[in-house]
Amino acid sequence: MMIAGGAFDGKKISVSKRNKTINVKGLFKGLNSLTSRVNGLELRKLIEQELKKNDTVTIDFDGIELITQSFGDEVIGVIVREKGIDFVKNKIKVKNANDFIRGTLNWVVSYSKKMV
Repeated sequence: MMIAGGAFDGKKISVSKRNKTINVKGLFKGLNSLTSRVNGLELRKLIEQELKKNDTVTIDFDGIELITQSFGDEVIGVIVREKGIDFVKNKIKVKNANDFIRGTLNWVVSYSKKMV
């Protein structure tokens, strides 16, 4: 058998990527604002655990109204400083984040990139 041109016996081989969605509201029941590094650490540890089993992780902020820079730094900033911005861009996705949450996360990423 020969493999040529990315095909095997005329059939393309595809690899499916696995994604885990973490519902933040479900993790922090009763909270709509996340302000502490303790909560950020809990979410980051869960993200790191899921990335050992999945290709990507999606953080779903549905039902969360705001996060602080401390929370965002503990979740995303630490990962940017440890693994780099490309790792975060390729492995961690965000959905259902309002403009305030997106702005906070973007600020944290921008600040953390300068510290690497």
